[in-house]
Amino acid sequence: MARDPYISICIPAYEMGGQGAEYLLDSFEHLLRQSYEQFEVIVSDQSDDEGVATICKAYADRLDITRLDNRGGARQASANTNNAMRAARGQVLKVLFQDDFLCDPTALAQHADAFSKEGAQWLLCGSGVTHDGQSLENTMVPRLDPNLYLGKNTVSSPSVLALRAGTGLEFDEELIWLMDVDMYKRCQKVLGAPHILEAPMVANRLHLGQVSAGVSPTLRRRELRYMRAKHQADETLGNRLHYYKQMLKAR
Repeated sequence: MARDPYISICIPAYEMGGQGAEYLLDSFEHLLRQSYEQFEVIVSDQSDDEGVATICKAYADRLDITRLDNRGGARQASANTNNAMRAARGQVLKVLFQDDFLCDPTALAQHADAFSKEGAQWLLCGSGVTHDGQSLENTMVPRLDPNLYLGKNTVSSPSVLALRAGTGLEFDEELIWLMDVDMYKRCQKVLGAPHILEAPMVANRLHLGQVSAGVSPTLRRRELRYMRAKHQADETLGNRLHYYKQMLKAR
């Protein structure tokens, strides 16, 4: 248990159709396998049941866990993630969504080593997807595409992101579908190029209850319009063409 954590694992949590506690338990088990121990876990809990709270209590003697009751906060992932990040004590904030997990036991050690280097401000790591919580498929190395912020996600989920504390950067609470790509674009603009750990370290769990599974065409169009207006000053012809292509797909 880390008395003075270097890394804060920031987990937004909710009941997730009854599966949230089970996924969180599995994520905690993977955290216990990490070779690096100087970390804490911040769980911002928006569950309407006690499942997540029960799991946090059960692991409190093996992990340095702080559970925040955030049932009164805005019910969406960006606000819930920000709530966890604001409570972090570590020098590095590592986002980890509740249904994802660290599949490489050296992941946090490699994160700590990367941030020990001069100038390292933010980091993206490799990832893959899992249907069964065991096997990893479709692994990818993150890269920053010019059309990333308009939904061409060549990075992966928010769980591949870590950034140094104190940057002042948070997720935009107006966004649901594009909350991650907007954050990547702003990190690049404010902090420069990320440090890339190419090996797959995050397993993104695919299931019917995940946020992306419930994104409607109306929401896609609204967020695309919002993102175009927000980043209008940086828009290129290529961005404009990609925007119209995405709007057509969202009809």
